[in-house]
Amino acid sequence: MSQTIQLNIKQIFDLAFENQKKKKFDVAKKLYQKVIEINPNILNAQFNLGIIYDELNENEKAINCYEKAINLDPLFIQSYNNLGLIFRNLGEINKAKKYFLKIIDINPKYPNAYNNLGHIYADAGNYKKAIDNYITALKYDNLNKIALKKLILSLTYFIPNINHPIIDTSKKLKKLNNNLNINHLLKHNNLKIYFQNVYKIKNEINDNIKFLNFSESQVFRRNSLDLNCERHHKVFNRVNLIPKFCFSCFKIQIEPENVLELIKLLLIFDNIKLKNDNWRKCMIELRSNIDGIYKGLIFCSSLSEAEKILTDITPLLRGHLNYKVSIKRGCSEFYKSYPNFKITDEEQSDFMKYPNKWKKLELNEDLKENPKHQKLVSSISGLTISDVLIINQWLNYANLINDRSYNDIGLEFTHSEYINKKMLHQTELRRKQFVC
Repeated sequence: MSQTIQLNIKQIFDLAFENQKKKKFDVAKKLYQKVIEINPNILNAQFNLGIIYDELNENEKAINCYEKAINLDPLFIQSYNNLGLIFRNLGEINKAKKYFLKIIDINPKYPNAYNNLGHIYADAGNYKKAIDNYITALKYDNLNKIALKKLILSLTYFIPNINHPIIDTSKKLKKLNNNLNINHLLKHNNLKIYFQNVYKIKNEINDNIKFLNFSESQVFRRNSLDLNCERHHKVFNRVNLIPKFCFSCFKIQIEPENVLELIKLLLIFDNIKLKNDNWRKCMIELRSNIDGIYKGLIFCSSLSEAEKILTDITPLLRGHLNYKVSIKRGCSEFYKSYPNFKITDEEQSDFMKYPNKWKKLELNEDLKENPKHQKLVSSISGLTISDVLIINQWLNYANLINDRSYNDIGLEFTHSEYINKKMLHQTELRRKQFVC
């Protein structure tokens, strides 16, 4: 092939790559196809074209490109990795595993192959094998943020009996939580001593986690029922309809008056025994278009269940918290489009029911998505490393809005870049809401 044609190929490839970076995929796609037409043996053209098809959810074409790249170089790890990710997303788990294991055959020290295997096992609810793979990833790259974060989150559901600094810390926290009496714990002096012990344990792994940019801000206690909230929000955002499932979703919303009360609520949620082990969540409000500061939610499947649970837990709440409480329906994001969805009393004439005309629209939205292949397991009880890191986020938030209640029990925090970025344009708003 002449030097002129070689030069032309490079120019076309470079132009394709520039358009790809700018997400001008239609232009980039045609340019890569032109490169391949001139010379089908240019590996990066085949691979980059596969990435574009991947971005456009054209799975078959992406698979074809990645396989062609592998034919050109059977040791090209990135293609095996991307093929594994596609098949995991399609729910073809055995195929996905095959590609990740192939990477390990080529390079046993490639950490992301272990991460991706870990994700597959976590999706299946097999946290023992998931944790094994995350630890192996960290063995070959002790600064691997994905492996570290996923390991910490996995320890919310299972603590294996193996030696590792992160796991050893989880065991110590678990032991600290054994046989706690919640009424005794929530007294300020006891709470202060408790968190002194928590920090002492957590500080043992500070060197392991100091580079981790933790971005979680909500603490969950969950059962194995998949509420599928991500799917419901996708449907709402795409076609502005409330999914049928959400019409039977009711939440007890507890709003503590400060961050110290939120931490107490977390400990209450961790200790209360509910008949159906309902999902519970404690959070700081970071959505710029939603009012409120600190919130705890108990997810219920009917208004009557919410009322019963609220009656049962009110004595404990009143004994230890300053708070407001209400029962709400579904998610706050739905209320702007459908104000009547707020109404929880079925006897009111404006009480909103699911319109039958939405059924087909909702089904059509599901057909656009690959079905989820995830098995949830229940959370273990007791404060976890993840909880401690999330409490640190809450304390950053509290400090920004001039809530210093955490000083009452001597709580300390380290800087969170994540919270500072999230609060960049809403600090004053939250300060005013907190004062009110």
